[in-house]
Amino acid sequence: MSNIELYQHGLRGRVPAGTLIGVKRISLSPSEGDPWAKSTGQRGYVRETYEGTSQLLPELPIFGWLRFHSTLPGALRPDRHADTFEIHYMVRGHLRWQVEGEEYEFSTGRVFIVRPNELHGGDEGSIQPCEHYWLRIRFPAEGALPSLTTRETQDMRNAYEHMVNRTFTGSPEVKDFLERLLEEHHQGPSEQAVLMARSMLHALLITILRDHNRQQQAAEQPPLVSWHVRRTLEWLEGKIFESEVRLDAVASNVGLSPAGLRARFKAETGYTLHEYLIHRRVQEAHRRLSGTDEDITNIAHRLGFSSSQYFATVFRRETGMTPGEYRQSHLKS
Repeated sequence: MSNIELYQHGLRGRVPAGTLIGVKRISLSPSEGDPWAKSTGQRGYVRETYEGTSQLLPELPIFGWLRFHSTLPGALRPDRHADTFEIHYMVRGHLRWQVEGEEYEFSTGRVFIVRPNELHGGDEGSIQPCEHYWLRIRFPAEGALPSLTTRETQDMRNAYEHMVNRTFTGSPEVKDFLERLLEEHHQGPSEQAVLMARSMLHALLITILRDHNRQQQAAEQPPLVSWHVRRTLEWLEGKIFESEVRLDAVASNVGLSPAGLRARFKAETGYTLHEYLIHRRVQEAHRRLSGTDEDITNIAHRLGFSSSQYFATVFRRETGMTPGEYRQSHLKS
């Protein structure tokens, strides 16, 4: 089987019990330090990756889905891919990415585009807890994608090359088409599976373009900003480092019920209030650990964590490193 492994778990209930699905993984052994290989079969790390002989469509060098409940350090080290666009969709969770030196937040319900040859990787090279899909597609410089004309292919390539926004909200259909594409890979190689997978891919590519263009047009109009969420973010900035921030106090400040604020804040930012507070505290911890020699216990208490142990647990969950390891890595650089 070379580097094709067969798994029975991780297929999210879509495949009948006892069905074995071919899933390709990176072929480095754990002894060579490959984090993907180390995560294989480990609790909290579930993924499916299709490439090479397990891939249905030759125009997709790789297609995958993962659901991680723990940070996987070293899994998103900076790299670049010649001649392929990389498309990601976040089902749930948050990733902090860098592309050509620029930092981005990639959160629930959003699409993320990496163009050919762009250097990209995760924050500290890690994947934080999340569920997301990704694929790479190769648009030929000349000629056509299978089942499309040359003009249709080149028009689509040109549209992706000229996207203004790298990350934007995807419509529900984006997730639907990705799920269908994954299901066809579960079916295994057949003419019907290839035809269906290709139709899902084309629908996905067009839907992503439409979502991008719709939001770009909306951005050119006078902004419609939610006053409640903007005011909440402003109010929270003054409370970020308090040990306890009560939802009812925040809601009262902006004139909403706790349930109303909870729903609106999540819908507009992709974070719960608790997740946002943790996110901002960890951001500040990055700055203090890399830019000062302040004692780690003191940092924990100043940032509103109840103990240095809890701070270390949260920091490691978010970054894949302990605070001490993070500081040492920046001292070396």
